[in-house]
Amino acid sequence: MGRITNAYELPAAGEIELAARLRMANLDLLPVLHELLRTRSVTRTAESFNMTQPAISRALRHLRAVFDDQLLVPNGREALLTERAQALVEPLRRTLGDLDRVLTPAGPFDPATETVHIQISTADYVTRLLAPILTEICAREAPHVVLDFTLVDIGNLEDLAKVDFMVGPRARGQALGKRLGSLPLWRDEMVCIASAANEALPARLTPAQFQASRYVAFRRGPRVPPDVHAQLQPTSPLEVAPVCTVHNFLVLGAVVARSESIALVPRKVARELARTERLRIVEIDYPRRHLFIDAYWSLAADSRRGRVWFRDLLTRAARQLA
Repeated sequence: MGRITNAYELPAAGEIELAARLRMANLDLLPVLHELLRTRSVTRTAESFNMTQPAISRALRHLRAVFDDQLLVPNGREALLTERAQALVEPLRRTLGDLDRVLTPAGPFDPATETVHIQISTADYVTRLLAPILTEICAREAPHVVLDFTLVDIGNLEDLAKVDFMVGPRARGQALGKRLGSLPLWRDEMVCIASAANEALPARLTPAQFQASRYVAFRRGPRVPPDVHAQLQPTSPLEVAPVCTVHNFLVLGAVVARSESIALVPRKVARELARTERLRIVEIDYPRRHLFIDAYWSLAADSRRGRVWFRDLLTRAARQLA
């Protein structure tokens, strides 16, 4: 059986040895060593760091002990570098540069220059509404940001942490618990769509009239429990005997446009579908038809580069949908 590994394994022997050498070397003295090798002078190094010459002399003695080498050899007014010291100059310059980059706090995210990949789990109709707006804004302001709209089954906070954002009905997000971030985006409501040729259908349907008609329904998948589906679509209790089910709202519109069947969809997507399909919108007389669409994210995602900026972008996009 193979060895099981995890993120909390003890460091390798080489890493333990390196840690011991770093403690002995006193990393605070590396900039002093770099300046000593550059100036070849205790006096000038003391001036550079605004320190006393005795303090720099003590540092040099410590460094000589660490490297087991004289490093600087007196030669008249200017010291000479030993062979070991000469070999340290370039690696020391690179190391200090790398340490500076590691220890410098990250600045604000710059959408104009930085490259990030942001994954949003959501239904196809939300993608239809948001993707054109977000892509247009990113083309102007964030040319290196890549947006990935996908649909992931999110049943708990661990699932949510696998993506950057989930956009969906508020009832669904709240069911995941309280230890997550949320952002309200827009309000919607369910309506019925019918073919434009279906003139016999009244302008407003009662639940009984809807159920007496042939209708098609959106279904997330056979494994989604009824209570979860009700969170995704508040009128789903009406859809007890559909003649056809699909997992794509855009396909739902095409089916309705080419048949006598009707379907329940959010009003905003109904309007979008009516732009490309010969459809009419019919009101449904049902009290639980309202939808609140929010963005949700794992609190661990707050530290991911560009995610705070993207939440502001979602707010801007949602305003255009109002």
